[in-house]
Amino acid sequence: MFVASDSANDLPVFPILERASRHDMLSFLHTFFTMKTWLPQYRVTKLLLDAAHDADAVYRYCQESGIQPFIDLNSGNTGNFIYKDTFTINNNGVPVCKLGLHMKPDGVERNRNRCKWRCPKTDRSGCHCETPCSDSSYGRVVHTPVKDNPRLFNIPPRNSLEWDKEYDRRTSVERSNKREKEDYKLEDGRHRSSMMWYCRLYCTMMLQHLDAWEMPSIVAFQSLLSLDA
Repeated sequence: MFVASDSANDLPVFPILERASRHDMLSFLHTFFTMKTWLPQYRVTKLLLDAAHDADAVYRYCQESGIQPFIDLNSGNTGNFIYKDTFTINNNGVPVCKLGLHMKPDGVERNRNRCKWRCPKTDRSGCHCETPCSDSSYGRVVHTPVKDNPRLFNIPPRNSLEWDKEYDRRTSVERSNKREKEDYKLEDGRHRSSMMWYCRLYCTMMLQHLDAWEMPSIVAFQSLLSLDA
């Protein structure tokens, strides 16, 4: 199920009943590209996915399609690696200086699609490191272009408040699922065919959208009819 995370009502967008034995990643690919076929006018600008979708191919596709990915990292698929000039990149995509300190975020250069990081021992007056790795008084600067590693190098950076705030909106999926399963008793059906399950599911989704319209109360509706008469 895809849910509009920018909707105040946690509205569902597109569902497909998948086999429980299929991995979430394969179900995502099947559902996503089916949605693009049926809803070609629907424009996706951001994807908020859990760690099951942490795959390099997903990031590459998002980069080519102009989609901003917000994907939680898979704990079994991480590890520091050496970046430019022997700088290490930690699991969150943050450069680590030669002293083992996390470099300080210094903004995003969106026209170049990269993040900027400065020496952790800098302030407005310059660099105050006892063993500087740059001759500049400004301090050492490292850039992390998204194209170099779209999985680790995110805009905004994965460890930033902006990233956390955006990813927290993924809870709209849980609220939408709760609305369908508990409030509208989706799973109470005893259907044997997928066709009947789809009928029940789409009726449930329509009720969610009707709720979002803030239908008037019976008294307000009757008064509205009397005014029209």
